[in-house]
Amino acid sequence: MWWEGWLGAQRQLIQSHLFPGPAERDEGFRREIERIGVMSLRVIGGVQIGVSLFMLLTRFLVAPESATLPLRFQQGALIIGLGILDLAAARIKGIGRWARPLAAVSAFLCAGILIWASLVISSRSTNPNDFIPGQITLVMLLAVTTTPLRPMHTLALGLAIGTDYIVAATIAERQLMEGLGPDDNYVLFIVMLTLLCTGITAVVYAQRRSNYQILQQTVEAGDALRQAQTRILMTESAASLSRLAAAVSHEMNNPLGALLSGIDTVLLLTAKQANSQPHEQPRLVRLQVEVRKSIHESAQRLKELVARMQRFTYLDQAEIQPSDLNNLIKDVVALVKPELKESTRLELRLEPLAPVVCHPQQISIVFSSLINNALNALNGNGRIMVCSRQNSNEVEVDIEDNGRGISPEERENIFDPGFRVSEGRVATGNWSMFNSRQIVREHGGDIRLASTEGHGTRVTVTLPAEPPQAAQG
Repeated sequence: MWWEGWLGAQRQLIQSHLFPGPAERDEGFRREIERIGVMSLRVIGGVQIGVSLFMLLTRFLVAPESATLPLRFQQGALIIGLGILDLAAARIKGIGRWARPLAAVSAFLCAGILIWASLVISSRSTNPNDFIPGQITLVMLLAVTTTPLRPMHTLALGLAIGTDYIVAATIAERQLMEGLGPDDNYVLFIVMLTLLCTGITAVVYAQRRSNYQILQQTVEAGDALRQAQTRILMTESAASLSRLAAAVSHEMNNPLGALLSGIDTVLLLTAKQANSQPHEQPRLVRLQVEVRKSIHESAQRLKELVARMQRFTYLDQAEIQPSDLNNLIKDVVALVKPELKESTRLELRLEPLAPVVCHPQQISIVFSSLINNALNALNGNGRIMVCSRQNSNEVEVDIEDNGRGISPEERENIFDPGFRVSEGRVATGNWSMFNSRQIVREHGGDIRLASTEGHGTRVTVTLPAEPPQAAQG
């Protein structure tokens, strides 16, 4: 029957709430429970000391000549001493494993002190200020709201306090005064309070476990997002490296050819100079000087190409260093030039900048991504303007195009990563912008975007500049 399955599910739910011990097999959750337990010792100790001092001061000011004042001082001193022990225990290294039982024992002893003191005071005064159920309620609620007790722990604590009340009241009736014996209404109240606190404990414990699971899921989602970001970063790096390879192969042909030709020419001139007439020597020397100059220029161009390749490799290296953003921008522009159409203009207006402490490879990826986005946004004839400027202690780089622009709806979510279906395939959306903003923010900067649909887009990257003193040092 359907109701049998429903009852079975409810029974399992109740059992999991009343006996949640298996949850602490998770090492992380167990450590969290121990941390909360240590914190609860501090809270209980602080409350015991604070409330006792407040009550003693209040009673002393209100009734300084009360006959029960010495007893109240003794009661307060015992509870304050108990609170001091709780605070001291919380400072012991590795106490987390025993924090919960210590907190429960502290609550039991506190309730016992309050019960016995109330019974003694009741035998000497007719003032009904010492209401035992109220005191027990405060102790129980403090215990279950601060200490990560399991439901059965709370049930055992409540029954122990109830038993303590019955025993203490029985002894008080025999030794102090008739009529101080266990009150049936008090006993019933303690039983009801125990059951209520047991239910509260089950709910609070389940909430703690749920919060921990949500935290774990959030951490796992963050790890997955960082992994996805890293994969996309590496993908963009690979794309940049492929463009770099095309640009380098294109740019390397001329200096490499000039270098080889120059070497051959120098060898020929040297051989010819060895057998030439004296009047031909000056001309051959001048030719050698010009050829050596050409060789030096070709080698310098090859050196710059190698340096550019080094700045775009080892994307995941941990080292950071002061970098000139203008040089990084020039490198990126050199990469995209082979892909430019004849009708596309890419202009640079770069002002002198202070160095920026950064991961050069990652910042290069940002500029490469933003410039390629601008190229993709152009319609036919287009222009891209890259400007850099120093603004106080910040460096700003504008990448502006006169392309199709971005609609207001797209601008709202331009930095939000997502997925879209394109031609039956699942493709990523906005990940390059999200990734760029993450990199810039990790460097202490930010990205701003302004766009008008049909008139183009301007993206501004802001990064903190290295202080002048540090740059000079």
